[in-house]
Amino acid sequence: MDRSNGMLKGMARQMLLGRYHVPMTAIILATLIPSVILLPFDYLCSDRDKFAMQAVLYYLAYFIITLIGLTLESGVKRIHLMIARGQSVRASDMFWVFQNRPDRLFIGGFVFTLISWIPRIPAFILALNPPEELSGLQAWAFIQLTSSVGQIVAFLITLPFYFIFWLYVDDPQMEAMAAFRSSMSLMRGAKWRLCMMELGFLGWVLLGALSFGIGFLWILPYMNQSLTNFYMEQTHAFDVTVEFSGGAEFRNSESAG
Repeated sequence: MDRSNGMLKGMARQMLLGRYHVPMTAIILATLIPSVILLPFDYLCSDRDKFAMQAVLYYLAYFIITLIGLTLESGVKRIHLMIARGQSVRASDMFWVFQNRPDRLFIGGFVFTLISWIPRIPAFILALNPPEELSGLQAWAFIQLTSSVGQIVAFLITLPFYFIFWLYVDDPQMEAMAAFRSSMSLMRGAKWRLCMMELGFLGWVLLGALSFGIGFLWILPYMNQSLTNFYMEQTHAFDVTVEFSGGAEFRNSESAG
């Protein structure tokens, strides 16, 4: 792989020139649709005296809607893959995933979520049953520390499977668990580079927060496109010359890697 993270990010900015509105719209839809679907269930469980069955229905709905959300986010990744390949895109392209074996995304999303939540179980147990020997502030600090450690462990455990959702939308024939194996292969020797790319976005995330979230309309497409380019670089997918707005073009061959 010849391209640095900085070069992949620069390519992302060039690729998005004149196209920001498409991933922007897709990201908004991927955020709003699950939230709107969940609203009636939030109302159902807003009553303090709700029945146990209501709670069961709510968490079942929440789980299903989470899988729908993951599928929509995968549709956003498909849009970024199309942009990386110089193809014309529309926001509606994000719904392609629902017509091409979404069961793979449901299965993969369930397994991925399960793996990521296992290290966080101790923090949930402590939150429900705080240590009696610790004072209120000490117990809170201990729970927060346990939660932070769990999140770090979850990130490290799931890092080898980072690319599974790109793989699902990039190869309609790829089976659910095959994506986990393929992602592990692609991430071999690339984990540190990916972590550095993610850390490089911290300044942008801070800027987005300072703009009361408005800046994320531009920041999130840039981040997603950069990460998509990282995936493309790992798969040697930049094998044709692609022209973008601004007169830039990029080329990579299988032999160049």
